[in-house]
Amino acid sequence: MKTRLIAGCLAIGSVLGLASCENYLDEVATKTLIQAENVRTVEELEILMTGAYSGIARNLAFGGNALIIGETFGDLVAINNTGYRNSPGRSSRVYTWTHREEDYGFQAEFLQWSTFGLTNANNVLEILRANQVQTSVPGDPRRDIAQQRGRLEGEARFVRALCVFEQTRLLGYPWGYTNDNSHPGPIASFRSMSNFGDLAYPRLSVRAAYDSVLNDLRIAERLLPENYDPARHLPDYQPRANKYAALALMARVYFQQDNVDSCLAVCNRLLGSGSTYRFPLVPGNQMLTGLFQRTAITPTTNAATRDEVIMEFVNVVGRNVQTTNAAPIRAHYVLQSAYTTAQLGNVNTLSSGPNLRMSQRFKTLASFDRTRDLRYRTLIDTSQTATTTTAWDSPNRLWFTLKWGIRGTSNLGPAQGVNSNVVYFRSAEFILMRAEMRARKNDITGALADLNAIRQRAGLTALAAPPADLVAEIRREFVRELFTEGQRIHDLKRRREAVDPGDRTSSPGRADCAASDCQPVPWNSRLTVFLIPQTFLDRNPLAVQND
Repeated sequence: MKTRLIAGCLAIGSVLGLASCENYLDEVATKTLIQAENVRTVEELEILMTGAYSGIARNLAFGGNALIIGETFGDLVAINNTGYRNSPGRSSRVYTWTHREEDYGFQAEFLQWSTFGLTNANNVLEILRANQVQTSVPGDPRRDIAQQRGRLEGEARFVRALCVFEQTRLLGYPWGYTNDNSHPGPIASFRSMSNFGDLAYPRLSVRAAYDSVLNDLRIAERLLPENYDPARHLPDYQPRANKYAALALMARVYFQQDNVDSCLAVCNRLLGSGSTYRFPLVPGNQMLTGLFQRTAITPTTNAATRDEVIMEFVNVVGRNVQTTNAAPIRAHYVLQSAYTTAQLGNVNTLSSGPNLRMSQRFKTLASFDRTRDLRYRTLIDTSQTATTTTAWDSPNRLWFTLKWGIRGTSNLGPAQGVNSNVVYFRSAEFILMRAEMRARKNDITGALADLNAIRQRAGLTALAAPPADLVAEIRREFVRELFTEGQRIHDLKRRREAVDPGDRTSSPGRADCAASDCQPVPWNSRLTVFLIPQTFLDRNPLAVQND
Protein backbone atom coordinates (compact mmCIF):
# COMPACT_ATOMS: atom_id res chain seq x y z
CA MET A 1 0.00 0.00 0.00
CA LYS A 2 1.44 3.36 -1.00
CA THR A 3 1.87 6.17 1.46
CA ARG A 4 -1.07 8.53 1.19
CA LEU A 5 -2.76 11.21 3.29
CA ILE A 6 -6.24 10.30 4.37
CA ALA A 7 -7.58 13.80 3.70
CA GLY A 8 -7.16 13.15 -0.02
CA CYS A 9 -5.67 16.55 -0.79
CA LEU A 10 -3.03 15.21 -3.17
CA ALA A 11 -5.68 13.53 -5.27
CA ILE A 12 -7.67 16.71 -5.68
CA GLY A 13 -4.71 18.78 -6.70
CA SER A 14 -3.53 16.11 -9.08
CA VAL A 15 -6.84 15.63 -10.80
CA LEU A 16 -7.96 19.21 -11.23
CA GLY A 17 -4.85 21.30 -10.80
CA LEU A 18 -6.43 23.22 -7.93
CA ALA A 19 -4.77 24.84 -4.94
CA SER A 20 -7.60 25.38 -2.45
CA CYS A 21 -7.14 22.14 -0.58
CA GLU A 22 -5.01 23.80 2.05
CA ASN A 23 -7.88 26.11 2.99
CA TYR A 24 -10.18 23.17 3.48
CA LEU A 25 -7.71 21.29 5.63
CA ASP A 26 -7.63 24.26 7.97
CA GLU A 27 -11.29 23.51 8.64
CA VAL A 28 -11.30 19.79 9.37
CA ALA A 29 -11.98 19.02 12.98
CA THR A 30 -8.71 17.23 13.69
CA LYS A 31 -6.48 19.71 11.83
CA THR A 32 -4.14 16.78 11.23
CA LEU A 33 -3.05 14.61 8.34
CA ILE A 34 -2.64 10.90 8.96
CA GLN A 35 -0.87 8.48 6.68
CA ALA A 36 -3.29 5.75 5.64
CA GLU A 37 -0.85 3.07 6.73
CA ASN A 38 -1.05 4.43 10.26
CA VAL A 39 -4.82 4.17 10.61
CA ARG A 40 -5.27 1.56 13.31
CA THR A 41 -8.56 2.27 15.10
CA VAL A 42 -12.26 2.65 14.39
CA GLU A 43 -12.03 6.22 15.66
CA GLU A 44 -9.47 7.06 12.98
CA LEU A 45 -11.64 5.50 10.30
CA GLU A 46 -14.54 7.60 11.56
CA ILE A 47 -12.40 10.72 11.07
CA LEU A 48 -11.75 9.63 7.50
CA MET A 49 -15.44 9.04 6.78
CA THR A 50 -16.35 12.37 8.36
CA GLY A 51 -13.85 13.97 6.01
CA ALA A 52 -15.55 12.30 3.04
CA TYR A 53 -18.96 13.66 4.05
CA SER A 54 -17.52 17.09 4.80
CA GLY A 55 -16.19 17.25 1.25
CA ILE A 56 -19.36 16.24 -0.54
CA ALA A 57 -21.61 18.30 1.72
CA ARG A 58 -19.85 21.58 0.98
CA ASN A 59 -21.81 24.31 -0.74
CA LEU A 60 -19.53 23.93 -3.78
CA ALA A 61 -20.53 20.27 -4.10
CA PHE A 62 -23.74 18.41 -3.26
CA GLY A 63 -24.75 21.10 -0.76
CA GLY A 64 -24.86 23.78 -3.45
CA ASN A 65 -23.40 23.61 -6.95
CA ALA A 66 -24.97 20.28 -7.88
CA LEU A 67 -28.42 21.54 -6.83
CA ILE A 68 -27.99 24.78 -8.76
CA ILE A 69 -26.71 23.10 -11.93
CA GLY A 70 -29.76 20.84 -11.98
CA GLU A 71 -31.99 23.90 -12.27
CA THR A 72 -29.92 26.42 -14.26
CA PHE A 73 -29.55 24.02 -17.17
CA GLY A 74 -33.35 23.71 -17.19
CA ASP A 75 -36.43 25.84 -17.73
CA LEU A 76 -38.01 26.56 -14.34
CA VAL A 77 -35.77 29.46 -13.27
CA ALA A 78 -34.89 32.77 -14.91
CA ILE A 79 -32.32 35.51 -14.44
CA ASN A 80 -33.44 38.04 -11.84
CA ASN A 81 -30.35 40.16 -11.16
CA THR A 82 -28.91 41.59 -14.37
CA GLY A 83 -25.43 41.46 -12.88
CA TYR A 84 -25.66 37.69 -13.19
CA ARG A 85 -25.99 38.09 -16.96
CA ASN A 86 -23.82 41.14 -17.53
CA SER A 87 -20.80 39.76 -15.67
CA PRO A 88 -20.73 36.15 -16.84
CA GLY A 89 -19.42 33.70 -14.30
CA ARG A 90 -19.24 29.98 -13.85
CA SER A 91 -22.89 29.65 -12.86
CA SER A 92 -24.48 32.09 -15.32
CA ARG A 93 -22.68 30.33 -18.18
CA VAL A 94 -24.58 27.18 -17.23
CA TYR A 95 -27.86 29.09 -17.52
CA THR A 96 -26.93 30.52 -20.94
CA TRP A 97 -25.52 27.16 -22.12
CA THR A 98 -22.12 28.79 -22.76
CA HIS A 99 -20.30 26.86 -20.02
CA ARG A 100 -17.98 25.29 -22.58
CA GLU A 101 -16.28 28.64 -23.06
CA GLU A 102 -14.22 28.29 -19.89
CA ASP A 103 -12.17 25.39 -18.67
CA TYR A 104 -12.54 25.93 -14.94
CA GLY A 105 -16.32 26.03 -14.92
CA PHE A 106 -19.04 25.56 -12.34
CA GLN A 107 -18.57 21.81 -12.62
CA ALA A 108 -14.87 21.99 -11.65
CA GLU A 109 -15.68 23.21 -8.15
CA PHE A 110 -18.09 20.31 -7.80
CA LEU A 111 -15.51 17.86 -9.17
CA GLN A 112 -12.93 19.14 -6.71
CA TRP A 113 -15.00 18.31 -3.66
CA SER A 114 -16.72 15.21 -4.99
CA THR A 115 -13.22 13.88 -5.74
CA PHE A 116 -12.28 14.70 -2.15
CA GLY A 117 -15.16 12.56 -0.87
CA LEU A 118 -14.49 9.82 -3.38
CA THR A 119 -10.80 9.59 -2.48
CA ASN A 120 -11.56 9.33 1.21
CA ALA A 121 -14.12 6.61 0.51
CA ASN A 122 -11.58 4.67 -1.56
CA ASN A 123 -9.06 5.03 1.25
CA VAL A 124 -11.52 3.57 3.76
CA LEU A 125 -12.17 0.58 1.52
CA GLU A 126 -8.45 -0.06 0.99
CA ILE A 127 -7.71 0.23 4.71
CA LEU A 128 -10.49 -2.25 5.49
CA ARG A 129 -9.17 -4.67 2.88
CA ALA A 130 -5.70 -4.44 4.45
CA ASN A 131 -7.11 -5.66 7.80
CA GLN A 132 -4.90 -3.18 9.64
CA VAL A 133 -7.55 -1.72 11.97
CA GLN A 134 -7.77 -3.18 15.46
CA THR A 135 -10.24 -2.91 18.32
CA SER A 136 -8.99 -0.16 20.63
CA VAL A 137 -11.37 -0.73 23.57
CA PRO A 138 -12.38 -4.37 24.06
CA GLY A 139 -15.98 -4.75 25.11
CA ASP A 140 -17.14 -1.50 23.47
CA PRO A 141 -19.08 -2.39 20.31
CA ARG A 142 -18.70 1.18 19.03
CA ARG A 143 -14.93 0.69 18.81
CA ASP A 144 -14.94 -2.96 17.81
CA ILE A 145 -13.75 -3.25 14.21
CA ALA A 146 -15.50 -6.60 13.82
CA GLN A 147 -18.84 -4.92 14.58
CA GLN A 148 -18.16 -1.70 12.67
CA ARG A 149 -16.43 -3.05 9.56
CA GLY A 150 -19.62 -3.68 7.60
CA ARG A 151 -21.14 -0.32 8.41
CA LEU A 152 -17.95 1.56 7.49
CA GLU A 153 -17.66 -0.34 4.21
CA GLY A 154 -21.32 0.41 3.47
CA GLU A 155 -20.78 4.11 4.11
CA ALA A 156 -17.70 4.24 1.90
CA ARG A 157 -19.54 2.48 -0.90
CA PHE A 158 -22.48 4.85 -0.54
CA VAL A 159 -20.25 7.94 -0.77
CA ARG A 160 -18.42 6.51 -3.76
CA ALA A 161 -21.68 5.67 -5.50
CA LEU A 162 -23.04 9.16 -4.86
CA CYS A 163 -19.95 10.84 -6.31
CA VAL A 164 -19.70 8.57 -9.36
CA PHE A 165 -23.41 8.87 -10.15
CA GLU A 166 -23.45 12.65 -10.03
CA GLN A 167 -20.23 12.91 -12.01
CA THR A 168 -21.80 10.65 -14.62
CA ARG A 169 -24.89 12.85 -14.87
CA LEU A 170 -22.82 16.02 -15.25
CA LEU A 171 -19.92 14.83 -17.41
CA GLY A 172 -21.46 12.07 -19.51
CA TYR A 173 -24.11 12.23 -22.18
CA PRO A 174 -27.37 10.81 -20.82
CA TRP A 175 -28.32 7.18 -20.44
CA GLY A 176 -29.56 6.10 -23.88
CA TYR A 177 -27.29 8.45 -25.85
CA THR A 178 -25.77 5.36 -27.48
CA ASN A 179 -27.57 2.05 -27.87
CA ASP A 180 -25.22 0.23 -25.52
CA ASN A 181 -24.34 3.25 -23.33
CA SER A 182 -20.67 2.83 -24.19
CA HIS A 183 -20.11 6.59 -24.38
CA PRO A 184 -17.64 8.12 -21.85
CA GLY A 185 -18.87 8.75 -18.34
CA PRO A 186 -17.22 10.09 -15.15
CA ILE A 187 -13.58 10.83 -14.41
CA ALA A 188 -13.83 8.99 -11.10
CA SER A 189 -11.13 6.62 -9.91
CA PHE A 190 -11.90 3.49 -7.90
CA ARG A 191 -8.62 3.48 -6.02
CA SER A 192 -6.70 5.97 -3.95
CA MET A 193 -4.26 8.24 -5.77
CA SER A 194 -0.84 9.18 -4.45
CA ASN A 195 1.05 10.69 -7.39
CA PHE A 196 0.63 11.83 -10.97
CA GLY A 197 1.27 8.31 -12.24
CA ASP A 198 -2.01 7.23 -10.63
CA LEU A 199 -3.88 9.41 -13.12
CA ALA A 200 -3.27 7.11 -16.08
CA TYR A 201 -6.70 5.49 -16.36
CA PRO A 202 -9.49 5.76 -18.94
CA ARG A 203 -12.92 7.18 -18.25
CA LEU A 204 -15.54 4.56 -17.49
CA SER A 205 -18.35 4.18 -19.97
CA VAL A 206 -21.73 5.37 -18.77
CA ARG A 207 -22.91 1.77 -18.64
CA ALA A 208 -19.93 0.67 -16.55
CA ALA A 209 -20.39 3.67 -14.26
CA TYR A 210 -24.04 2.83 -13.63
CA ASP A 211 -23.16 -0.82 -13.05
CA SER A 212 -20.50 0.15 -10.50
CA VAL A 213 -22.84 2.55 -8.72
CA LEU A 214 -25.58 -0.05 -8.45
CA ASN A 215 -23.15 -2.70 -7.25
CA ASP A 216 -21.88 -0.39 -4.50
CA LEU A 217 -25.41 0.49 -3.47
CA ARG A 218 -26.61 -3.10 -3.30
CA ILE A 219 -23.74 -3.89 -0.95
CA ALA A 220 -24.38 -0.68 1.03
CA GLU A 221 -28.05 -1.59 1.45
CA ARG A 222 -27.00 -4.91 2.94
CA LEU A 223 -24.28 -3.53 5.23
CA LEU A 224 -25.68 -0.25 6.52
CA PRO A 225 -27.89 -0.11 9.64
CA GLU A 226 -31.39 1.31 9.52
CA ASN A 227 -30.45 4.16 11.85
CA TYR A 228 -27.91 5.50 14.29
CA ASP A 229 -27.88 3.69 17.65
CA PRO A 230 -25.86 5.42 20.40
CA ALA A 231 -25.26 2.07 22.07
CA ARG A 232 -23.68 0.65 18.89
CA HIS A 233 -22.24 3.65 17.06
CA LEU A 234 -19.92 6.51 17.91
CA PRO A 235 -21.58 9.96 17.63
CA ASP A 236 -19.62 10.61 14.42
CA TYR A 237 -22.08 8.35 12.58
CA GLN A 238 -25.29 10.13 13.56
CA PRO A 239 -25.42 12.72 10.73
CA ARG A 240 -24.41 10.24 8.02
CA ALA A 241 -26.03 7.76 5.63
CA ASN A 242 -28.01 4.68 6.60
CA LYS A 243 -29.58 1.81 4.66
CA TYR A 244 -32.46 3.97 3.46
CA ALA A 245 -30.15 6.65 2.06
CA ALA A 246 -28.58 3.89 -0.05
CA LEU A 247 -32.03 2.81 -1.23
CA ALA A 248 -33.00 6.40 -2.06
CA LEU A 249 -29.90 6.84 -4.20
CA MET A 250 -30.51 3.47 -5.84
CA ALA A 251 -34.05 4.55 -6.73
CA ARG A 252 -32.68 7.75 -8.31
CA VAL A 253 -30.22 5.72 -10.36
CA TYR A 254 -32.89 3.39 -11.73
CA PHE A 255 -35.17 6.39 -12.28
CA GLN A 256 -32.45 8.10 -14.33
CA GLN A 257 -32.18 4.93 -16.42
CA ASP A 258 -35.98 4.93 -16.73
CA ASN A 259 -35.92 1.35 -15.51
CA VAL A 260 -39.54 1.03 -14.43
CA ASP A 261 -39.49 -2.40 -12.78
CA SER A 262 -36.29 -1.89 -10.79
CA CYS A 263 -37.19 1.64 -9.74
CA LEU A 264 -40.58 0.45 -8.52
CA ALA A 265 -39.08 -2.43 -6.55
CA VAL A 266 -36.54 -0.18 -4.82
CA CYS A 267 -39.15 2.49 -4.04
CA ASN A 268 -41.23 -0.21 -2.37
CA ARG A 269 -38.27 -1.27 -0.23
CA LEU A 270 -37.63 2.35 0.69
CA LEU A 271 -41.16 3.54 1.40
CA GLY A 272 -42.64 0.33 2.76
CA SER A 273 -45.96 -1.24 1.87
CA GLY A 274 -49.48 -0.44 2.96
CA SER A 275 -51.19 2.90 3.41
CA THR A 276 -48.47 4.50 5.54
CA TYR A 277 -44.95 5.50 4.58
CA ARG A 278 -41.77 4.57 6.39
CA PHE A 279 -40.81 8.24 6.15
CA PRO A 280 -44.12 10.05 6.80
CA LEU A 281 -44.73 13.35 5.08
CA VAL A 282 -44.49 16.43 7.30
CA PRO A 283 -47.78 18.36 7.58
CA GLY A 284 -48.42 20.81 4.77
CA ASN A 285 -48.35 23.85 7.04
CA GLN A 286 -44.95 22.78 8.40
CA MET A 287 -43.10 22.16 5.13
CA LEU A 288 -41.05 25.34 5.34
CA THR A 289 -39.81 24.78 8.89
CA GLY A 290 -39.86 20.98 8.87
CA LEU A 291 -37.94 20.52 5.61
CA PHE A 292 -36.08 23.68 4.69
CA GLN A 293 -35.17 25.37 7.96
CA ARG A 294 -33.57 22.44 9.73
CA THR A 295 -30.20 22.93 11.36
CA ALA A 296 -27.67 20.63 12.99
CA ILE A 297 -28.74 17.21 14.22
CA THR A 298 -32.50 16.99 14.74
CA PRO A 299 -34.55 14.31 16.57
CA THR A 300 -35.17 12.60 13.22
CA THR A 301 -31.64 12.78 11.76
CA ASN A 302 -30.65 9.18 10.99
CA ALA A 303 -32.96 8.15 13.82
CA ALA A 304 -35.45 5.39 14.54
CA THR A 305 -38.07 8.14 14.85
CA ARG A 306 -38.58 9.23 11.28
CA ASP A 307 -40.15 12.02 9.30
CA GLU A 308 -40.02 12.94 5.62
CA VAL A 309 -36.26 13.51 5.58
CA ILE A 310 -34.36 10.40 4.52
CA MET A 311 -30.93 12.02 4.42
CA GLU A 312 -29.65 15.54 4.90
CA PHE A 313 -26.28 17.24 4.85
CA VAL A 314 -26.06 18.47 8.41
CA ASN A 315 -24.71 21.96 8.96
CA VAL A 316 -21.58 22.30 11.04
CA VAL A 317 -21.01 25.96 11.85
CA GLY A 318 -17.82 27.22 10.27
CA ARG A 319 -17.38 24.26 7.91
CA ASN A 320 -20.50 23.26 5.99
CA VAL A 321 -23.21 23.34 4.63
CA GLN A 322 -24.87 26.78 4.41
CA THR A 323 -22.49 28.65 6.63
CA THR A 324 -22.29 32.11 5.11
CA ASN A 325 -24.47 34.87 3.82
CA ALA A 326 -22.89 34.38 0.39
CA ALA A 327 -23.32 30.59 0.10
CA PRO A 328 -24.14 29.64 -3.51
CA ILE A 329 -27.74 28.54 -2.92
CA ARG A 330 -28.51 31.65 -0.92
CA ALA A 331 -26.89 33.96 -3.49
CA HIS A 332 -28.86 32.32 -6.27
CA TYR A 333 -32.30 32.11 -4.69
CA VAL A 334 -32.83 34.14 -1.52
CA LEU A 335 -34.48 37.57 -1.70
CA GLN A 336 -33.02 39.30 1.35
CA SER A 337 -34.85 42.63 1.07
CA ALA A 338 -38.09 43.64 -0.64
CA TYR A 339 -37.78 45.73 -3.78
CA THR A 340 -39.07 49.27 -3.88
CA THR A 341 -41.94 50.30 -6.11
CA ALA A 342 -39.50 52.20 -8.28
CA GLN A 343 -37.30 49.16 -8.74
CA LEU A 344 -40.30 47.05 -9.66
CA GLY A 345 -41.29 49.54 -12.33
CA ASN A 346 -39.04 47.59 -14.69
CA VAL A 347 -38.42 44.05 -13.47
CA ASN A 348 -36.01 43.39 -16.33
CA THR A 349 -33.40 45.86 -15.09
CA LEU A 350 -33.05 44.80 -11.46
CA SER A 351 -29.44 45.05 -10.36
CA SER A 352 -29.81 43.70 -6.84
CA GLY A 353 -31.32 40.69 -5.19
CA PRO A 354 -30.81 36.99 -5.92
CA ASN A 355 -29.43 35.77 -9.21
CA LEU A 356 -32.55 33.78 -10.07
CA ARG A 357 -36.32 33.86 -9.79
CA MET A 358 -38.96 31.40 -10.91
CA SER A 359 -39.67 31.51 -14.64
CA GLN A 360 -42.89 32.21 -16.48
CA ARG A 361 -42.72 28.63 -17.71
CA PHE A 362 -42.72 27.41 -14.13
CA LYS A 363 -45.87 29.40 -13.44
CA THR A 364 -47.56 27.77 -16.42
CA LEU A 365 -46.37 24.22 -15.81
CA ALA A 366 -47.12 24.25 -12.08
CA SER A 367 -50.57 25.80 -12.56
CA PHE A 368 -51.06 25.99 -8.82
CA ASP A 369 -54.44 26.12 -7.13
CA ARG A 370 -53.51 29.43 -5.57
CA THR A 371 -56.30 29.30 -3.01
CA ARG A 372 -55.52 25.88 -1.55
CA ASP A 373 -52.05 24.72 -2.50
CA LEU A 374 -49.77 25.21 0.51
CA ARG A 375 -46.66 24.97 -1.64
CA TYR A 376 -47.75 28.10 -3.50
CA ARG A 377 -48.87 29.80 -0.31
CA THR A 378 -45.92 28.93 1.96
CA LEU A 379 -42.92 28.01 -0.22
CA ILE A 380 -43.03 30.84 -2.78
CA ASP A 381 -42.89 34.62 -2.27
CA THR A 382 -45.20 36.18 -4.88
CA SER A 383 -45.48 39.61 -3.26
CA GLN A 384 -42.89 41.44 -5.38
CA THR A 385 -44.86 43.56 -7.86
CA ALA A 386 -45.35 47.26 -8.44
CA THR A 387 -49.14 47.09 -8.01
CA THR A 388 -51.34 44.76 -6.00
CA THR A 389 -53.61 44.29 -9.01
CA THR A 390 -50.89 42.73 -11.17
CA ALA A 391 -52.06 39.32 -12.39
CA TRP A 392 -50.61 36.26 -10.66
CA ASP A 393 -48.98 35.04 -13.88
CA SER A 394 -47.76 38.39 -15.15
CA PRO A 395 -44.01 38.74 -15.86
CA ASN A 396 -44.24 41.82 -13.61
CA ARG A 397 -45.18 39.73 -10.57
CA LEU A 398 -41.95 38.08 -9.45
CA TRP A 399 -41.87 34.67 -7.81
CA PHE A 400 -39.04 33.67 -5.48
CA THR A 401 -38.57 30.28 -3.88
CA LEU A 402 -38.52 30.29 -0.08
CA LYS A 403 -37.02 26.82 0.20
CA TRP A 404 -33.50 28.15 0.62
CA GLY A 405 -34.28 31.13 2.84
CA ILE A 406 -36.81 33.82 3.65
CA ARG A 407 -36.21 37.57 3.67
CA GLY A 408 -33.88 39.07 6.27
CA THR A 409 -30.62 41.00 6.51
CA SER A 410 -29.75 40.79 10.20
CA ASN A 411 -29.60 38.08 12.87
CA LEU A 412 -29.37 35.56 10.05
CA GLY A 413 -30.10 31.94 10.81
CA PRO A 414 -31.64 28.79 9.32
CA ALA A 415 -34.86 30.62 8.41
CA GLN A 416 -32.86 32.91 6.13
CA GLY A 417 -30.81 30.01 4.73
CA VAL A 418 -27.70 30.47 6.88
CA ASN A 419 -26.40 27.60 9.02
CA SER A 420 -29.16 25.38 7.66
CA ASN A 421 -29.06 21.74 6.68
CA VAL A 422 -29.56 20.70 3.07
CA VAL A 423 -32.14 17.94 2.71
CA TYR A 424 -30.89 15.67 -0.04
CA PHE A 425 -33.45 12.86 -0.01
CA ARG A 426 -37.02 13.25 1.18
CA SER A 427 -39.85 10.80 0.81
CA ALA A 428 -42.11 13.06 -1.29
CA GLU A 429 -39.74 12.64 -4.24
CA PHE A 430 -39.90 8.87 -4.04
CA ILE A 431 -43.65 8.75 -3.49
CA LEU A 432 -44.08 10.62 -6.77
CA MET A 433 -41.41 8.46 -8.38
CA ARG A 434 -43.33 5.36 -7.36
CA ALA A 435 -46.59 6.91 -8.53
CA GLU A 436 -45.19 7.29 -12.05
CA MET A 437 -43.75 3.77 -12.08
CA ARG A 438 -47.06 2.35 -10.86
CA ALA A 439 -49.01 4.27 -13.49
CA ARG A 440 -46.74 2.97 -16.23
CA LYS A 441 -47.27 -0.56 -14.91
CA ASN A 442 -51.05 0.07 -15.09
CA ASP A 443 -51.43 -0.02 -11.30
CA ILE A 444 -53.83 2.89 -11.41
CA THR A 445 -55.08 2.42 -7.85
CA GLY A 446 -51.58 2.45 -6.39
CA ALA A 447 -50.46 5.37 -8.53
CA LEU A 448 -53.48 7.43 -7.57
CA ALA A 449 -52.94 6.66 -3.87
CA ASP A 450 -49.37 7.97 -4.01
CA LEU A 451 -50.33 11.02 -6.06
CA ASN A 452 -53.18 11.85 -3.70
CA ALA A 453 -50.90 11.57 -0.66
CA ILE A 454 -48.79 14.41 -2.06
CA ARG A 455 -51.82 16.42 -3.15
CA GLN A 456 -53.62 16.12 0.19
CA ARG A 457 -50.50 17.04 2.15
CA ALA A 458 -50.38 20.22 0.06
CA GLY A 459 -53.99 21.06 0.97
CA LEU A 460 -55.59 19.86 -2.26
CA THR A 461 -58.50 17.47 -2.56
CA ALA A 462 -57.85 13.88 -3.53
CA LEU A 463 -58.59 12.89 -7.09
CA ALA A 464 -61.51 10.46 -7.07
CA ALA A 465 -60.64 9.12 -10.50
CA PRO A 466 -57.46 9.26 -12.57
CA PRO A 467 -57.16 12.08 -15.11
CA ALA A 468 -57.00 11.23 -18.79
CA ASP A 469 -53.19 11.31 -18.69
CA LEU A 470 -52.20 10.15 -15.24
CA VAL A 471 -48.47 10.10 -15.95
CA ALA A 472 -48.56 13.71 -17.18
CA GLU A 473 -50.39 14.75 -14.01
CA ILE A 474 -47.82 13.01 -11.82
CA ARG A 475 -45.04 14.79 -13.69
CA ARG A 476 -46.81 18.10 -13.17
CA GLU A 477 -46.88 17.29 -9.46
CA PHE A 478 -43.11 16.77 -9.62
CA VAL A 479 -42.78 20.37 -10.82
CA ARG A 480 -44.97 21.65 -8.00
CA GLU A 481 -43.23 19.63 -5.31
CA LEU A 482 -39.54 19.60 -6.21
CA PHE A 483 -38.85 23.01 -7.77
CA THR A 484 -35.33 24.37 -7.08
CA GLU A 485 -34.18 21.07 -5.54
CA GLY A 486 -31.78 20.27 -8.37
CA GLN A 487 -33.62 17.58 -10.31
CA ARG A 488 -35.17 19.37 -13.31
CA ILE A 489 -32.53 18.86 -16.03
CA HIS A 490 -31.99 15.25 -15.02
CA ASP A 491 -35.72 14.55 -15.22
CA LEU A 492 -35.96 16.06 -18.70
CA LYS A 493 -33.04 13.95 -19.87
CA ARG A 494 -34.62 10.83 -18.38
CA ARG A 495 -37.85 11.53 -20.25
CA ARG A 496 -35.88 12.42 -23.40
CA GLU A 497 -37.65 15.76 -23.59
CA ALA A 498 -36.13 18.93 -25.00
CA VAL A 499 -35.33 21.82 -22.68
CA ASP A 500 -37.62 24.73 -23.47
CA PRO A 501 -35.64 28.00 -23.62
CA GLY A 502 -38.27 29.50 -21.35
CA ASP A 503 -37.62 33.05 -20.20
CA ARG A 504 -34.30 33.11 -22.04
CA THR A 505 -36.19 34.22 -25.16
CA SER A 506 -37.22 37.47 -23.49
CA SER A 507 -33.68 38.48 -22.50
CA PRO A 508 -32.13 41.56 -24.15
CA GLY A 509 -31.29 40.62 -27.72
CA ARG A 510 -32.31 37.07 -26.77
CA ALA A 511 -28.73 36.73 -25.51
CA ASP A 512 -29.55 34.13 -22.87
CA CYS A 513 -30.44 31.52 -25.49
CA ALA A 514 -28.18 32.54 -28.37
CA ALA A 515 -26.21 29.30 -27.99
CA SER A 516 -29.28 27.32 -29.07
CA ASP A 517 -30.62 29.92 -31.53
CA CYS A 518 -33.40 30.19 -28.93
CA GLN A 519 -34.71 26.81 -29.97
CA PRO A 520 -35.51 23.96 -27.56
CA VAL A 521 -32.36 22.08 -26.58
CA PRO A 522 -32.59 18.32 -27.31
CA TRP A 523 -32.30 15.99 -24.33
CA ASN A 524 -29.00 14.63 -25.68
CA SER A 525 -27.46 17.97 -26.67
CA ARG A 526 -23.85 18.90 -25.96
CA LEU A 527 -25.20 22.15 -24.46
CA THR A 528 -26.24 20.40 -21.25
CA VAL A 529 -23.08 18.31 -20.81
CA PHE A 530 -19.93 19.71 -19.26
CA LEU A 531 -16.48 19.40 -20.75
CA ILE A 532 -13.72 17.59 -18.88
CA PRO A 533 -11.31 20.17 -17.38
CA GLN A 534 -8.23 20.47 -19.55
CA THR A 535 -5.94 20.17 -16.52
CA PHE A 536 -7.26 16.64 -16.00
CA LEU A 537 -6.76 15.73 -19.66
CA ASP A 538 -3.22 17.13 -19.62
CA ARG A 539 -2.31 14.85 -16.72
CA ASN A 540 -4.22 11.76 -17.76
CA PRO A 541 -3.10 10.50 -21.18
CA LEU A 542 -5.84 7.86 -21.28
CA ALA A 543 -8.77 10.23 -20.71
CA VAL A 544 -10.86 11.57 -23.59
CA GLN A 545 -12.91 14.74 -23.99
CA ASN A 546 -16.67 14.51 -24.52
CA ASP A 547 -16.48 15.84 -28.08
